[in-house]
This record gives sequence, structure tokens and C-alpha cells, in this order.
Amino acid sequence: MMTMIFKRMLRRPGLSLAGLILAAALCFVLCFLVRYRDAQAAQLEETRKTYVVRGVVTDARGTKSNNLCLNRMFLDFVQDEEKGLWPYITDVRMIKNLECESDLGTGLAVGVTSPETDRRLDASLVGGYYTDKADFFESKDFCCLVPEYAYEQYRGGQIACRLTNSYTSAGLGSVGDNNGAEFKLDVVGWYKGDGADVILSFPAVQRLGGRLTNTVSVDAISFALKDNTQADLVREIAAKEFIRPDPSSLSFRPALTIQDRQYRAALTELEQNVRRTERLLPLSAFLSLAAGFFMGFLSVRGETRTYALMRTLGVGAGRLTAMVLAEQLLLPALCAAAVGLIMGRPLPALIYFACHAAGCFLAVLRPALAAPTKLLRAQE
Repeated sequence: MMTMIFKRMLRRPGLSLAGLILAAALCFVLCFLVRYRDAQAAQLEETRKTYVVRGVVTDARGTKSNNLCLNRMFLDFVQDEEKGLWPYITDVRMIKNLECESDLGTGLAVGVTSPETDRRLDASLVGGYYTDKADFFESKDFCCLVPEYAYEQYRGGQIACRLTNSYTSAGLGSVGDNNGAEFKLDVVGWYKGDGADVILSFPAVQRLGGRLTNTVSVDAISFALKDNTQADLVREIAAKEFIRPDPSSLSFRPALTIQDRQYRAALTELEQNVRRTERLLPLSAFLSLAAGFFMGFLSVRGETRTYALMRTLGVGAGRLTAMVLAEQLLLPALCAAAVGLIMGRPLPALIYFACHAAGCFLAVLRPALAAPTKLLRAQE
């Protein structure tokens, strides 16, 4: 039987080659669409899990995110576990600046909550920092980091700094004594960079600011959302204390910006890609079925007399149908196996083959099952 099938295929090399190319192309398209759909779905899930949406406190116009001089009310609201934002946020980064005069020059004493808060401490940006104090960012001790060039001079010692807390909030003007006071800070490390700034932990600078003016304030606040799907809920809760940024606003109240526009755009694009691809999959399967029917029709169109003779010689309708289908499906089966293996998508390749086989079956069913007399009459 196989010998006869191969002989019949070799009798029509053009049709066999066209069927081979068409089968390979359609199987590739279906496997590619499934792989692309799976990749987009995986990227969509990864984006939902790993994309970091940050919230940033700014001035009312949304143009400034540092030196905001926010009073304790806003700090407490962010950290409130019952009525504030604390249950919904993580990676909270805060900055408090004090004016600083030291032997390094005139600069700032910058209090930060983590290395990521200040780019000069971020190893991935400018080279990072070094400190021999493990709990530096949580400590309330008066210790600091100095620029790298000055570290050897002050290493293991202290640096005298005259600090001033020029705290202004909501148009209330300066609060406390702004003449400043002198403090000696232990030098425990360095940061990459130059200038006259010294960097402390946020709790330490809060403590220093309180000594200067008996007030607690913060100059910058940002955070990440624990759950990106709760961005609108965070906005709703934040509206109790923060306004929406407005370039024309004259308000003294700070604003909160949830930076989720790019996140939402990425999700929308990926979701559209998945839906678009899923709509193409049924079309691809239908084209595979249509191609099977077309190739089957072309193959049996000129074989009416042959089939009639085979039936008169005793070949049963079922056997004849099987022989014709085997002839039509051998090359598509080989193509589906090869393409599925190469692209790592055996299931879509199997689906393609099933659709192609169904189309072939519909095309060869009538001439293969028809009575020999009808076939001969049709031939005449």
C-alpha cells in the first residue's frame, strides 16, 4: 500500500510540492501565533507581578518633588496604618534636608531612608557608597557619610557642622530659630561624588531638625504600591490630605502623583496583543481546514475513473478512502511533525494536522464512497 502511495505522489510532483509548501506555511503560522500568544500572556503576567508603580509627593503644580517642607501631619498620614496610606505602600523613601556649613564648604545635611533614596548612594548609577555601620539608615546616631575625596581626612573621626533647619510649610513662614547650631557628626563612611554635602540617616536628621526648631518635617516622600491594581484606591485615600497636581494651581497643599500611566499602557498593549492573537487562531485553523479541502479536491478531481476501476476490482469504500487520505496526509503529517518539533509547539502542530485532515476527508469522501457506476457515469 505504501509503495502505491509513493508512486501516485511521484506521478504528480508539482501538486505534491505545492501541498508540502502550503502545509509547512500554514503549520508554521499556527505554531507562531500560539507561541506569540503564550509569550505575550507570560509577559502580561510578569508585568502585573513585577512592575513597580511609584507614588511621588510633589508641590501643587506637580513640578517639584524635593525641598517641599512638609509638616508632620503629612508624614503621619503616610505612616498611618488605619486611616492613611501605610497598608497599601512599600519601599517608602523620604528625604529631609538641613542647611549645613562645615570645613567641606556650604552644602546640605541630607537625611535618607535607604541607599535608593539618593542617587549618589545607588551602586548601579554612580558607584555606590561604603559605611562600616550596618544599621546606618535606621540609626538615630549623629553619624554621616562624607564625599569620597574627604573620607581619608575624617575617617574614624568627626566633622563639625553648623546646621540650620529653614522649615517653611503652607505659607506659614519659618518656624523656630534659624540661626542654626553646631553639631559634631561621626564620619562612618563615604559616598561617590564631591561637593560639601554630608549624608545621614533620615531618623538622625529628623532628630537634629527637632533639636533646632522643635518641629518634625520632611522634604520628599515617595513610595511603591504593594498592589498595582489598588492605584485608584490609593488615590481615593490620599485625597484626604493631598490634592491632584494641577499646573495652574495656586494651592499650598502638596499633591500626590501615582505614576501608573506607563504601567496601564503596557498592560493595555499586552492585553490587546493577546486578544488579537486569540482572534487569529480560529481563522488560522479554518484556513488549514480549507487548505486541506482544496488540496484534497485537486487530488481527486482527475481520479474518478481510477477510483471506479479500483472499486470494481473489489477495493472496498473504506479501504479506498483510507488509501486516498493516506496519500493526501503523508506530507502534511511530516510537515506538522517537523514544524512542531522545530518551534517547540507540538499541540498547535497537531491541531493544524487535524484541521487539514478534516478538510481532506470532506474532499475525498464523496468520490471515494460513491458507487462505481455513478463514478463511471460522471466520467462519461
